[in-house]
Amino acid sequence: MSGFEVIERPLDDIEARQAIQAICLRLDQISVVCGQGFPLYCSGAKGAWKVSAGGSWMGGFWAGLWWLRALYSGRREDQLQALRIAERLRSKLDSASHHRSLIFWYGAGIGSRLLDNPIAGELAAQASEHLARAFNPLLGCIPLGRDLGGGSRGDCSLSIDPLAATLQLFSLSSEPRLLGLGRQQLQASFHACAGSDGAWSSHAYSQLGQWRAGDNPGNWSRGQAWALLGLGTGARLYGALFSSDAERTSRYWLLSRGLSVPVNRLDQPQGGSDPCSAAMVALALQGLAIGTDGEALARQQAGQLLAAIVRSADFEDGRFIGHCYRTAADVEQKVESACGSFFLLAALLAWSGKLDPRLI
Repeated sequence: MSGFEVIERPLDDIEARQAIQAICLRLDQISVVCGQGFPLYCSGAKGAWKVSAGGSWMGGFWAGLWWLRALYSGRREDQLQALRIAERLRSKLDSASHHRSLIFWYGAGIGSRLLDNPIAGELAAQASEHLARAFNPLLGCIPLGRDLGGGSRGDCSLSIDPLAATLQLFSLSSEPRLLGLGRQQLQASFHACAGSDGAWSSHAYSQLGQWRAGDNPGNWSRGQAWALLGLGTGARLYGALFSSDAERTSRYWLLSRGLSVPVNRLDQPQGGSDPCSAAMVALALQGLAIGTDGEALARQQAGQLLAAIVRSADFEDGRFIGHCYRTAADVEQKVESACGSFFLLAALLAWSGKLDPRLI
């Protein structure tokens, strides 16, 4: 496993419960500081939050954290808070960005699926239709788009990040048209980003009708985690062919990174780590294994990944400084973010039996 240390003792029930409760309490602290803005990132315990008026691509995760807290607490007040945040995301419906999938699946879709919230369901349905209209039949996919960082090449680019969220959104209504578009998005992602032996590129560009990978397959840990989440969702929706690819991708993660917190990029072994990607993989592994002979092993592996996070200096009092994030053009650092905290909380809830990981 490439020299990565294996954490032998998985998380225990008490540690998991304490971590869940600490993250839930942390949301109140963040809310007080950020007010009506969307928290993007905070660089440390004494750092100030970078706040966005519109939420950028991470706005949905802020609502998503409150949906998860509402699921855990059962409190109507938490669900209303999630809905208030989700309503402030409506302005992003027309954004020329595939990242709308991230915004509206995590910001509204999970509120519909987990808590049967009708207003969240209506917002998620609107987002699905907007995304469907963005599908480019010549490319065979929804391109990344020019907004939210897509830039001038966005209309001929594909990103792996929103794959799982897109498939989940399109599956909410069980409408054959949308499920068909989801399958095409999944197939295009294979053509554009799949490398050999389960390694994936995080993005690709279409040139003269051919997809060209934008980075080395398997190098970026969070890109690999996004791919695994997408493949797990694809396997659930579209069957055995995609299940084998998801299993291959999970094996690649274990061989290349093991069961400890990975470096952000494999070609930079002295660079920073990205615990967020470990939390995402812990969630994905649990979802992939449900109902299979490997379910017990996958739960143990997820527990080891979560233990590596929760017992580290990156997690303290509900503050998860574990998302390797570009804070300036030439600076990447670990920060606390709504995205990182969302995936850690979701993985912990799944591991504790409070959440079906396949629904996320």
